[in-house]
Amino acid sequence: MRMALCLNARVMIAVPMLCAGLLLSLDIDNGWKSDDHSDRSVPALDAPRLAMTLTRDRLALSGTTQSAKHEAGLLQVAADRFRDHDVETTFNAGVLLPEYWQPVSLRLLYAIAAMESATAELHAGQVSIRGVTANADKLAQRLEFLRNAMPADADLLDDVVVVDNDLTLDELCQRAFAGLNALPIAFQESSAQLRTSSIPSLDKIVNFAWDCQHTTIVISGHSDGSGSEAWNRQLSRARAQAVADYLEDNGIDPDRLVIEGRGSSVPIADNDTAYGRGLNRRIEFKLRQPLL
Repeated sequence: MRMALCLNARVMIAVPMLCAGLLLSLDIDNGWKSDDHSDRSVPALDAPRLAMTLTRDRLALSGTTQSAKHEAGLLQVAADRFRDHDVETTFNAGVLLPEYWQPVSLRLLYAIAAMESATAELHAGQVSIRGVTANADKLAQRLEFLRNAMPADADLLDDVVVVDNDLTLDELCQRAFAGLNALPIAFQESSAQLRTSSIPSLDKIVNFAWDCQHTTIVISGHSDGSGSEAWNRQLSRARAQAVADYLEDNGIDPDRLVIEGRGSSVPIADNDTAYGRGLNRRIEFKLRQPLL
């Protein structure tokens, strides 16, 4: 298991992930929302997939299940291990599933119960899990329990950050977020078309957003003082939207993204020089907690 350790408040957070943690809350009747197993099905040729997402107060389960008994088992583990979470389920009846599908999925859910936040997926021949834990030993034991239920030729991919118990996830997210405004986001001239050189920076923001799922990210576009202010506001908003679109295309919920076009109203340098105008043309990010 690949884990990075955050030893104390003075240690920089490791891994792209803590260029990142978590949250989302969802009101669900009695804490449960589930489709009847017999009402929905997927064609035999569709690749089976079962996804699990854990945030501070929400557990979402979605994808292919083997039977009503399988679904009942998942719900029982959820009830036992996630009592303080809202649980949302969207299940599809699958056919021709591997024999290990049910036991592996139950053990995968048991494993992420040892984490503060997690995203996990079960596919035919592969299990992937990533997230944050404060208890590396417990998680390692549960991943071994999971591994023992998997076929020998199946892959178990994990990317887990271990955090110090003395630091809250909010603190870790705040620290990780602090460096995001220094990331270069570049566009084609007089355009909202992202330059390919911006992709590594945008991917770091995606990683942060995946790991700190309790946050809302405000994306503000800024321009220099050239041209009309109406055009500056329009262009700066379009650029902020382009960034948001990239995050959304990479799986970030658009409800977590706030778009602003500030035009040239908030300069950080002198618009009388080319250098200053270049600094003023920028994208800024702000963090809101908790998710609104």
